[in-house]
Amino acid sequence: MESSRTEQLLARVKKLLALSTSSNVHEAAAAAAAAQALITRHHLDEVLEADRAGEHDGDDPITDGSEAPLESARRPRRWRFALADGLARANGGVAWSVEGADGTQLCFCGRHSDRVVTAALFEALATRIEWLSASHGAGKPRQWHEAFRVGATDAIIERMLAGNEQATDDTNPSALQRVAPRLAARRAAVDRFVEAHLRFGRGRGYRVDARGFAHGRAAAATLAIPATGKPR
Repeated sequence: MESSRTEQLLARVKKLLALSTSSNVHEAAAAAAAAQALITRHHLDEVLEADRAGEHDGDDPITDGSEAPLESARRPRRWRFALADGLARANGGVAWSVEGADGTQLCFCGRHSDRVVTAALFEALATRIEWLSASHGAGKPRQWHEAFRVGATDAIIERMLAGNEQATDDTNPSALQRVAPRLAARRAAVDRFVEAHLRFGRGRGYRVDARGFAHGRAAAATLAIPATGKPR
């Protein structure tokens, strides 16, 4: 079962993401960014409260996420891997894939509460990036759309990660000094879990249509994605 705090956070995130059904791409992108900002503020506040109370992370164990993958697809798209990877980095986890009976499963390795909110962001942003591709690339070949989506994903994740860094920088210095060791320990714990339980081979790069990629980044750059707000 979800903890009450995770349920409350997820409810607020979903309420913000409801704007992703809007036909206005700027409103939808702003809603997704606001949801990420909410997650970041919640995360920093929660870690600070746990530090003050002397609590630990034992009640939110790390899993490989295979019990609830972000998606399963017969023919997985590269840009969706890129999106999952960026959102995982923004939310304290690692994205990975495994072959299953229903195709390739795209999973989030990390803490359960982080996976829940990452899954909500993944679903909303994947839908929005597909909409962007369709609206900008009528009549374009499949390779162009794949490249466009990779480019759009790259630009959106870049700006969201920058917003997370700004939120950390804006945190009260004394509070940040308290939570920094805990944040580092949480990241190290995920890294140890990955090393112990998952076997990753050497990654391989891939080529995409250069014009489509550039167009995707340019289109994403026009989206109204605000900077992450200051944590309380």
